[in-house]
Amino acid sequence: MNSLETKLFSASIACQPRYKATEHIKCSFNLKNNDNRAYSVLTSNTPLREESPLGLHVTRDGTKLEFRGILEKRESPNPQDFLLINGGKTVSRAIDLSSAYDTAKPGVYAVAVNTFLQYVEGSVQPPTGNTEIQTQLVHLSSPPAQFKVVF
Repeated sequence: MNSLETKLFSASIACQPRYKATEHIKCSFNLKNNDNRAYSVLTSNTPLREESPLGLHVTRDGTKLEFRGILEKRESPNPQDFLLINGGKTVSRAIDLSSAYDTAKPGVYAVAVNTFLQYVEGSVQPPTGNTEIQTQLVHLSSPPAQFKVVF
């Protein structure tokens, strides 16, 4: 991986410091395009996805939690599966960790982004013929956000 790729995008997660065990754990995922050019990112394997957020590393008291959300088998991506992020801009999405992880037990939790992000420069155009959309791939990670769940 070259140094350009490591700086192209940055991610962060912010959560409240404390939740009750009966609450849904809602956090904010932020993805920033650090370049001056626009890029379209594939949302399906990231926390930007509408359903159960993917691409996260979640722990409770240091033990990794298993993903229990919805996994979908996907065909080749279409232009509508991408989100355009203009140069220097950040996109944010509220994510519900409770929809994909068992967060009902008390403890100290940590959540961080750990995924591979597929992207293309500029807007995604429909492919011609039988070709697929050609994407670039970069590892995306974030510092962990910590919070407590209490009774």
